[in-house]
Amino acid sequence: MSAVAAKPAPRRRRGLPWIVALLIILLLVGAAAFWLNTSAVAATNAVATLTVFQPVTSVARGGGAYADATTGAVVQAGDGVRTDAKGRGSIQLPDGTLTRLASNTELTLTSAHFGKDGNLRDASITQKIGRTFTNVQHLVSGATFKVSGQSATATVRGTKFEVYIKADGTMVVKLFVGELDFDGKNHVHLVAPQQATADPQGNIGPAGPIQPDPDDPLGAEMAASDATSHGTTPGTEQDYIGPPLHNGEQQQYSYSFAGGGLVKAALGYPGSSMKLQVKAPDGQIYTGTGTSPVVVVVNNGPAGIYTILVTGVSGLGTKGEVPFVSVAALEPCASANIDQNGAVRRGLTSQDLVSNVQVAGVSNLNLTIINDSLAGAILKGSGTLNGASWTGTVVLLKHGTGLAVVAVGATAFGMNVPAEQIMSQVGAVVGQDPSNINVGFIVDRLFTCKGVVIIDGRAAGPFDAGVSGPQTAGA
Repeated sequence: MSAVAAKPAPRRRRGLPWIVALLIILLLVGAAAFWLNTSAVAATNAVATLTVFQPVTSVARGGGAYADATTGAVVQAGDGVRTDAKGRGSIQLPDGTLTRLASNTELTLTSAHFGKDGNLRDASITQKIGRTFTNVQHLVSGATFKVSGQSATATVRGTKFEVYIKADGTMVVKLFVGELDFDGKNHVHLVAPQQATADPQGNIGPAGPIQPDPDDPLGAEMAASDATSHGTTPGTEQDYIGPPLHNGEQQQYSYSFAGGGLVKAALGYPGSSMKLQVKAPDGQIYTGTGTSPVVVVVNNGPAGIYTILVTGVSGLGTKGEVPFVSVAALEPCASANIDQNGAVRRGLTSQDLVSNVQVAGVSNLNLTIINDSLAGAILKGSGTLNGASWTGTVVLLKHGTGLAVVAVGATAFGMNVPAEQIMSQVGAVVGQDPSNINVGFIVDRLFTCKGVVIIDGRAAGPFDAGVSGPQTAGA
């Protein structure tokens, strides 16, 4: 049967024309069954998004050679991620599960799959060497997240934990929140705050209290991230890691905020003395100093681009110290279409989505935003097409400076439609690569809260890079 023809697009609210293409994707998820062969549906691969805090962070595709990577790159199952002696990076899955890599760390995203409902079903990482910190969002019943070393595996469902793989294969697991199963030649169950160690042969010692480690850079980072998470909207956090900072040097970052609440920044570092400043779009400067984490709050923050300044004050030594900056905001979870002082926010409810769709032959249209997520949106559509019922589910993700759409399942006439075939049709009909959709502005954050898809970003301009420095204070 021929493809569905779209009617001429009606007049729409400024800033939302691109969402119509997304909704056509939802409709095609169901309508595609009319011209695609049906078959058993395998689990759809989930992808992670890379953030490069400091070079060199590199990616090896499917077991190939490593190549330098940039923020926004997609990491798929079978891909390796590696940081060198100065590199820092992270990968984030669509549900918001985040793994940070310290320097001299190497891992492979072994597998990651969506369930047919769009939720993350499973994910696993093989860590070869180095340190990682992972914040696993609470997974649906039966789902798991695993990190494997040379001879042991840590399995969780919703925790914060660190894994350190030494050069000889020894695996140290530190659990900060929740519970964790540690399996090698024997089984050990950890309850936060505890740690345990597996030797290179997989013999796991007893669980005990977390031991201080002066060489561990991740503790100060976790403290700063925790500080900004209180009193802000989940999903608004952005983190920044700069190169080693010396006395008198300054690093600069930027954060977009379209108003409606407060902005909170926190600085974490090993010791000595650093200063944190937040320059609001109205020119006011808010300053904090003291023991890590240093926290600065801008109440009733105006809309625009915020400049975050970190200054090395004293005692930083010849090697310097690496600063970690976390910034988050309190935002309204509501319909929005804001472009102000360079900051952009699109808040899209289910009704916003439905009101922007007209496709011939479609009736009883229902579009639902499923669950809340720190780093994506699950959208489910249903309706009838020329009298035949259909359903479809897609996941909306941040990719580079734009968005990506992944189809995870569809039915029509009670039969399943393979997601891979759906996506091949989507690109042809929409006229854009569904894995790289340009929305007309730079996307900084994408999350869902209280049934609303929130897309935060900025107009293209001098703040695109997001980081400058280090430079000497007063330069």
